[in-house]
Amino acid sequence: MTQKYSVLLLTTLALQAQGVFSDESAEASPAEPQHSVQVPQFAPYAVPEAALWEQFVGTMEPLWKRSRASKQDQNEDRYDGEWAVEEVVELAGVAGDKALVVKSEARHHAISARLDKPLDPAQNGVVLQYEVKLQNTLNCGGAYAKLLTSPMTGEFSDSTPYTIMFGPDKCGESKLHMIYRHLNPVTGNYTEHHLQKAPVPPTDSLTHLYTLVIGTNNSFVISIDGVEKKTGSLLEDFEPPVNPAREIDDPRDSKPVDWVDDEQVPDSSATKPEDWDEDAPAMVLDEDAAKPEKWLEDEPLMVEDPAAVKPEDWDDDEDGDWAPPMVANPRCADADGCGPWKRPLKRNADYKGPWSPPLIDNPAYKGKWAPRRIANPGYFEDLAVYKLAKIDAIGFELWTMQSGITFDNIYVGDNVETAERIAKNVWKPKHDTEVALREARNPRPVEKTKSKLDGVLELFKVRVGDISASVADFYGRVRHEGIVEAVRQDRSGAIAVVMAVGGLVWLAWNLVALVRFIVGLASPAPPAPVAATNAPNASPDATASTSARTSASYSAAVKRKTKKSS
Repeated sequence: MTQKYSVLLLTTLALQAQGVFSDESAEASPAEPQHSVQVPQFAPYAVPEAALWEQFVGTMEPLWKRSRASKQDQNEDRYDGEWAVEEVVELAGVAGDKALVVKSEARHHAISARLDKPLDPAQNGVVLQYEVKLQNTLNCGGAYAKLLTSPMTGEFSDSTPYTIMFGPDKCGESKLHMIYRHLNPVTGNYTEHHLQKAPVPPTDSLTHLYTLVIGTNNSFVISIDGVEKKTGSLLEDFEPPVNPAREIDDPRDSKPVDWVDDEQVPDSSATKPEDWDEDAPAMVLDEDAAKPEKWLEDEPLMVEDPAAVKPEDWDDDEDGDWAPPMVANPRCADADGCGPWKRPLKRNADYKGPWSPPLIDNPAYKGKWAPRRIANPGYFEDLAVYKLAKIDAIGFELWTMQSGITFDNIYVGDNVETAERIAKNVWKPKHDTEVALREARNPRPVEKTKSKLDGVLELFKVRVGDISASVADFYGRVRHEGIVEAVRQDRSGAIAVVMAVGGLVWLAWNLVALVRFIVGLASPAPPAPVAATNAPNASPDATASTSARTSASYSAAVKRKTKKSS
């Protein structure tokens, strides 16, 4: 039954998916109407007193420097991904506008630029704003920026200290990173603090604007396309919390050997009742049951086929004594059963099972043990978390499976009004033009009513795409970093591999079931014995004898065929 349901489900999904895909191709086939969209020409926009304002007017170098960091104990470059400053190709909202573009697929990329002047968050906070455009469909890749801690030395890499990491990322699911590093005044070490419940970034081909504002009151505001998506406090919305607990468990304390933490114990004074029979069976014969009136006790379930004829080529010496095959006894068809009748079993009302003493409150119980609390030697309280480490540079250190990730109009400073003016005068006209171009290229089709199965299939397609992207990224990490490091850094990718393998096994099993189902429809069904179903209490000896005779006839027939063919 399970196999039939699987076959029907697989067939339904296949037919419905075919309809979905054919509908999509039919909708895309009509010729697109021509629309005229006025695309503005690029003009530099002046932003005074910024730590960095980058529109990529000139060449990439000397400001932007590709990382030449090498792999550990190797001479080859660790970051072999290519970068370029070039005009946007996909949905260019501004003519002649250049940007920083990721040019390689399945590579590590790293590039950085010094700020025009160092930025101290302790003075007026931090404002980071930049544009991201995904010119190619992104299945797995990062587009986040790092504000690098001053002083920045050596080649930029993932081990370069940073103060803030902010921006979108997608591998399977889309997420927005917001991480800051805080100096522990007790240990002298930095700790990463990750934003909880971060907003989800868009993943289409339009230019999107990401803005982070950190205020001098420990507040933060995250905006996407000029709309606030997340606000909160550096002290409350990040994990782990900045300030540790005042008290901790004493690591030197241990539970005493004589500590009793069992709340209940068996009652030692209890005794088994005299009428408690531990040997009583769980099931007994139903003495009230009666043999059905139409039960034919003298009739066997199977009888010799009266229409059977001994084959002409049957050789008693080689094939043994011939016996006609067994068929269902026709007299049992309308009877309640055939063969010896036996009483059915029922639950024993006297059955109680093994006896055990009841539980009582433990008089020696002392409660649940817990180590004593002591003052936390690592405790500190920092109520001015916004005073983060000074910032010396900005960098993009990414792994991506797709090229075409584009960065533009990067602002690093401390003036919220300046960022808002950039959003209004630089990003907004570009974004509006891109929307118009997209609508001109892909006019909205007439919406059709979708069934519930359509929605399920669309969700199925999205999930398959997410899992495929995670598997591809995990494979890339395995190639570059090894299986152990890949599993450590990308648990979701490893889980996706397991899910993909399981899905393929399930699909293969269902395809085999579908083939068997189709073959079964095309083949005539052999006659089957029916009497066995209405004789639950029939003797097993008769059934075994019948099976043996049928098996012998079959073996003999096989021998005859073998003789003829030879």
